[in-house]
Amino acid sequence: MAFKKNLQKRILCEAGTGTQKRLPCVMCGTSFPLPEAAHIVDSKEWSEKKDDDEVVNGFPLCPNCHKVFDDVLRPYLYRALEAFGTTNLPKCWKKSNKVSGVTESHLPINQNA
Repeated sequence: MAFKKNLQKRILCEAGTGTQKRLPCVMCGTSFPLPEAAHIVDSKEWSEKKDDDEVVNGFPLCPNCHKVFDDVLRPYLYRALEAFGTTNLPKCWKKSNKVSGVTESHLPINQNA
């Protein structure tokens, strides 16, 4: 689910500058014509604990990095933090909820190296 339009604008634009200048992707630094506001915690899971999305739950990503974040990084982070003993991690991080060509079977996420 996408952010509400006014919240998305606050995530994607430079705060307090009064301009419409878009922030670059926080992962690759590319200034993309149509950046995306990525959810850190999926909006459904966020709304179970909070009433509404907040700026703190999003950041600007280019479409490519958005896909990598959702499909690859969140599951890696989940497993690393879980192995470290962190509890109460977002359920949406456990595995990718997107349809892509990259899956856990392609990556050594569960292997001890």
